[in-house]
Amino acid sequence: MKTKEKIERKRINRKVFLLLLAFGLFLNELNGQTIKDIDPTPKTPQPATFTQPNILKSPTYNNPTPKTPSIYNPNLSIQQRNQLLIQQADRQIGQRQQQRDQLIREAVAEFEPKGIRVDYNLPSFVNIPETKFYKKAFERISKMNENEYSVKEITFLIENAFYEEKENYENFDKIIKQTGKFLLEKMDDFGYDKNSNVQKNYILFQFFADTLQIKEKDLEHLPFTYDFDDFFGKKDWSKMFVTKLLRTGKGQCNSMPQLYLILAEEIGAEAYLSLSPNHSYIRFSDKLKNWYNVELTNGMFSTSSFLTQSGYIKSEALLNKIYMQSLSKKELFSILLFDLASGYTHKFGYDEFSKKIIDQALEIYPNNVNAHMLLADYLTIKTRYVFRQLGVTKENFKTKMQQHPKAFETLKNMKSQYNIIDNLGYTEMPEEAYQDWLHSLRQEKYKRENKEQKERIKKLFKKRIKD
Repeated sequence: MKTKEKIERKRINRKVFLLLLAFGLFLNELNGQTIKDIDPTPKTPQPATFTQPNILKSPTYNNPTPKTPSIYNPNLSIQQRNQLLIQQADRQIGQRQQQRDQLIREAVAEFEPKGIRVDYNLPSFVNIPETKFYKKAFERISKMNENEYSVKEITFLIENAFYEEKENYENFDKIIKQTGKFLLEKMDDFGYDKNSNVQKNYILFQFFADTLQIKEKDLEHLPFTYDFDDFFGKKDWSKMFVTKLLRTGKGQCNSMPQLYLILAEEIGAEAYLSLSPNHSYIRFSDKLKNWYNVELTNGMFSTSSFLTQSGYIKSEALLNKIYMQSLSKKELFSILLFDLASGYTHKFGYDEFSKKIIDQALEIYPNNVNAHMLLADYLTIKTRYVFRQLGVTKENFKTKMQQHPKAFETLKNMKSQYNIIDNLGYTEMPEEAYQDWLHSLRQEKYKRENKEQKERIKKLFKKRIKD
């Protein structure tokens, strides 16, 4: 026999051996499954299983389809017999693969009943063109240094995403710069020390609370007022914005403190955002580390007792430092991300992108109670969405949870999130209670406290403040 034929025979024999070996290993794998993995019910053989031709019913009797030659045919050469073995092994392996795929499908069907396809992610709003503005804003903010950034820039990005990039940053920046220049000139007019953090914060306080004038330049600024109409932005989310405050002279406890921080950044003053239930305000300190609370909603200095008398600040909240604390630059960055996520959910709703923003906010500041509340809302909506798909009711709850362990895990995650909020010391403050609390600022005793605080600050000045 020629050398070439010997080499070819060895190659084919080796391939047959490998195929048969693979076939044998697959049979061992299949035989190794437990009884519960295989349907014990005998199957009725299908016609395709049998090889005998039914001649009587065959319409092609006179011209039968050529059958595959048998490997036992003595007239076949070794090469032909080996080739037939390869083909037979391929067919058997294919049949076994189909059986295994069927077993997998049956196993999956045990966990997801037939006809039910559950989506465990909330529907995305990616197909809404306007969402791209929020994605661009988030991308830009995420690239910033969380310890070194411009409050002015981030605030504009957040608001401009809601406005679909129709606002002009150059105009916004120009207004802030002009206001900063006005404040510094007024400090000169009053004889304030520009190196004093207390006096720089005091001019900021006056800018919000009083009428300021520079007569020689015919410039006048009237005090900002609180906008009691839709102060939570439920109907009009732009009520929360600094740009709206600058246009109208009216704002609330989100826009006023943010503008204060932007202007403090502009004139080099050191000031901090602080939170209380449904509320935010400003804090700053003197050289002796005495702290002062600036309540911009009524243009007054407030005391800690005023904040706690609302009855909605628990001792756990103070221990966990979620309220009445001076937020660091990093923690403020997390609050601004919360603002971005809030605007997105208000305009579009909750989806995986909104959760992405929330997750980053909590990664930066784990005790950001506002972000935790937003995450709780997301998980609640997600749980309802999953349960609605499954048709979960009180009557079938136990059965459905056994059938769908992933749905039960979704419910557990939601409950766990509410436990986190409770452990932080959060107490819900109803809108009516918040409004009553704001109106209480007009009480005579708080006016007296404001006057005392102002006199205390004045004593720190090198020169007397002109009233």
